[in-house]
Amino acid sequence: MPDHQYHIQEQLFTAKTLYRELHQRTTEQLKSSTSWVFNDLVQLAQGNPKVDAPQLMQHINQSIVLRRQYMQLLQKLAFANSPVQAAASSVAEISSRKSAEFELLFKRDKQFSGQVYVILKIPHSIEKHHNQGVRVNCCSDKLISSVHFPPIEDGKTQLLMEESDQKFINMFDAEFAIYLS
Repeated sequence: MPDHQYHIQEQLFTAKTLYRELHQRTTEQLKSSTSWVFNDLVQLAQGNPKVDAPQLMQHINQSIVLRRQYMQLLQKLAFANSPVQAAASSVAEISSRKSAEFELLFKRDKQFSGQVYVILKIPHSIEKHHNQGVRVNCCSDKLISSVHFPPIEDGKTQLLMEESDQKFINMFDAEFAIYLS
């Protein structure tokens, strides 16, 4: 069997298994919460900008089961990732996160203190990133945050973020894994 078909079958198996587990363990939660379905988790993990990410992230972060399932989906569906970084022996700030597929740069605004340009470079981006943009998921054992970047142009995109924004702090923190979708 070609590797591509095996990979697709593996993704489908994972999605079906997670759906079954979600349905069994969270039936009561789903009845009492805002209407959303497993497909919303899949769409968020695939980087769909039309998903209500803030509300869904709130649900994910309130449930260890949903957090674990979302992490499993990200591991299977993400375009690229950067694992948790090794602890440095010095206290110097990191100025970038790099992997084979992308580079995330942090450049402080010289005119306005407290603001940082977050530049995402993807040298070999896919068509979806040129049309819909890129979702950056920052994941730890206790928290997942998600930031949607505008569409890629000339291999890069950027956001201007406040230094105090928790989403920026998570991207900047070497103890968070990063998944791009």
